[in-house]
Order: sequence, then C-alpha cells, then structure tokens
Amino acid sequence: MGCGGRSGRGVMRVGVVGGGVIGLATAWYLKKMGAEPFVVEAGRVGGGCSAGNLGWVCPSISTPVPAPGLTWKSLMWALRRDSPLHVRPAAVPGLLPWLLRFRSHCNRGDWERGVGRLAELNARTMELYEGLAADGVDFEFARSGTLIAFRDRAKAAERREELAAVAAIGGSVWREVDGEEVCELEPMLRAGYSCGFFVESDCHVRPETLTAGLGAGLSERGVEILEGTRVVGFRGEGWGVVAVRTNRGEFAVDAVVLAAGASTGALTGMLGWPIPLTAGKGYSVTIEGPANQLRRPLYLGDAHVGLTPFEGALRFGGTMELSGVNQRLDPKRVRSLRRVVAREVDIPEAREGGREWVGMRPMLPDTLPVMGKVPSRENVYVNTGHQMSGVTLGLSSGWKLAGLMEKGEE
Repeated sequence: MGCGGRSGRGVMRVGVVGGGVIGLATAWYLKKMGAEPFVVEAGRVGGGCSAGNLGWVCPSISTPVPAPGLTWKSLMWALRRDSPLHVRPAAVPGLLPWLLRFRSHCNRGDWERGVGRLAELNARTMELYEGLAADGVDFEFARSGTLIAFRDRAKAAERREELAAVAAIGGSVWREVDGEEVCELEPMLRAGYSCGFFVESDCHVRPETLTAGLGAGLSERGVEILEGTRVVGFRGEGWGVVAVRTNRGEFAVDAVVLAAGASTGALTGMLGWPIPLTAGKGYSVTIEGPANQLRRPLYLGDAHVGLTPFEGALRFGGTMELSGVNQRLDPKRVRSLRRVVAREVDIPEAREGGREWVGMRPMLPDTLPVMGKVPSRENVYVNTGHQMSGVTLGLSSGWKLAGLMEKGEE
C-alpha cells in the first residue's frame, strides 16, 4: 500500500469511517488489496441512507442533478412542499451558498462532463456486483431491468435524451416501448400511460441485505466493525493522522477513509478542509407481504417516484428535499408520495400501510462524488457525495479508491 506509513507488522491499517454501502465497499476492496481496514460506524451498519433506498443498480440513469433546463424559476417552484425537488423555506438562508453553486452547474457543458465522469465510474459496476456474489457475499440481487413509464410524451423526450447520452458512453441497453407494452410489462399500472423505456441492463438489490452481507463478509475475514462509535476528532502528527478519536477511545491508524455520507463534511472540517456537502433527503415506504407485487423496478417518470419489488416486500420512494443535514421526517412529504403511488399503481397498502423512512443522500453542488486524498492531510482520503446513486456507484467507487490508495495516488 502507498498511503502513508505502515504499522509495525508491515500491513497498512486503515480506519474507514462510515458503515454504509460506500464505507463497507471501500473496506472490502482495501482488504482484498492487502490492507488491514477497520470500520467505525456511529450507529449500526447499514442504518443510514443504505437502509431504506430503492436499491437500484442503474448506470443507465446515473446523471448529475443540476441540468441545463433547471432555472431559478424551477428552483422557486421547489419551495412548494409537493414539488419533487423541495427546498424547505426555513433552510434557504443556510443553503443559499450551496444553491448558488448548484445553479452554476445547470448548464450543458457541466452536465455532459458529469455524465462522462459517472459513466466512467460505472464501467465496472456489473462486473463488481458479480464478483461480490462469486466471493460468497450473501445479498438479494435480481436482473429484471427497469421500466420507466410516462403519461406525458414531452417529459419522456427529456428522459430519452438522458438515456441516449449515458448509453453512448457507458453502453447501457434500453429500448422505447409504447403505451400498450408499458402496461404489458407492468399490469399493476393504472390506465393512461402513453409511452416509456425498458432498460434491460439495469439490476436491483435489497440494500439492507447488501450492507448486511458486506458486514458479515468483512467480519469473516477478520475486519473489525465498531458500531455505536462516533468520531470526535483526530490525532495528528506532522501532515498526517495517527489516530482516530472516538467516544470509545482512540484507534491508531496508518491512513483514514472518510465515507460517512452526509456527515462527512463535518469530519473533513475537523481536518481543515470543509467541503460544501449537504443532504438531499429522500423518503420511502416499505410494505412487507404486499397484496400485489411488481414484476420489476418501476419509475413513474412524470412524478419522479420509483418502486422496487423485493422478496416478500415492496418499496416505493422518491422526492429530493433540501433542508440541511438532519433526520427530520416531514409527514406531508410522505403523504404526497403515498397519494402519487395510490393514484398510479394498484397497491392497496399505498395510502396507509408499510414502514416510513427518511434518509440523507450526500450531495455536493455538482452532485458528483468526491473521491481521493484530503488536501490538508497526507494520509486521509474521502469517498462521499454519491447523491441518489450510492448503491449503483458503491462498489465501483470503493474499488477505485482502494486502488488509488494502493498506488499512493491522489
């Protein structure tokens, strides 16, 4: 390994802060490459943004959030609570610098560069998921594709452009379908859908099983996982960090990876490198033992709501709420989500049943991941900012960062 000094045994001891998909995947590949990682998690493994997301492995729709058509007028609409992208009015003063930078990326050039970066990161996504299963990690995984359904043909045209842009770089496989085939592919949809897209190359996992499987696999390979352990600081020596300070004491390290989702910004700030990270909060409802089950993941393109079938369960979710880094659940946002699903899909439990959840997707203003060495320290790395694509990009970003650390690159 090339990142910093070595422990007395000659093996690089790396403290990975964060027990979600990103942190666990980073620890997994560090272990495979010969390091000695340990994981520090403030709560429980997989208990953050990994716990209630839709679990889509979908390189085909991994795109930046700021888009050329997103104007200040669009952002003003976001102040409405029923908007798919909602900015909580009380949070605007604190979020204003972030929003100004976000708006600066709403142009064609930045969007195309972002698509290219995400496609490059996704180049090995499917291969890595297959490799994880081959290594014996137990998690729920299905290759059934994703159906994207539209009532509005104009909105479908915008999605067609995005799919084509990603496919041109990343090689995803998709085709257009008419209204009749949309209903054949998913009979649970209500009438009135005019067109859509079937993305054959997409997959999905149940994210709770992915984090549980990675955690179990790491433990079996001798990797220590410290749950309920909150980082309160770092002990430095020169330009490096020699220990992670926590509420349970200090842990010596040769290198550190900060992969704590939306909380990562507070950690980098402790090291003199503040990053403009906020939480793009998403909501979901999980129904165990649903009366009706979907055939495959479904995206309601007009409403920006997704649904995923799992073994014995169904989850629907969506929305993007900017209200700062907090776990506050807004009941009105959940009710709005429920109304959309009940109106568009034949799910009897949509209006009242199931378990409600809110999670904080880590987002920088350009909504692209930040990965690499922290400029203020010679042996501290960061891996965060994956917005809505944490499950899609988790393995590839963990593999890539571990590779960079092995080579000693920034």
